[in-house]
Amino acid sequence: MSADDRCPRCGDAFHCGANDALPCACTTIALDAAMLASLRGRFAGCLCLNCLRELQREASSRAVPPSP
Repeated sequence: MSADDRCPRCGDAFHCGANDALPCACTTIALDAAMLASLRGRFAGCLCLNCLRELQREASSRAVPPSP
């Protein structure tokens, strides 16, 4: 992938590092198996780090039970 990749979720340009010598920064984003499966079903290709971080925040906010 090149520096002119487009995120299929938001349309922003980004650089996918999946084929770089070092691990891509997306490997630091933790998404559960159900979320990953859902994303694979909805989008072709990689999502940008901003979208991945947003999805991670949304998932973690749903996982935290409300305070009593």
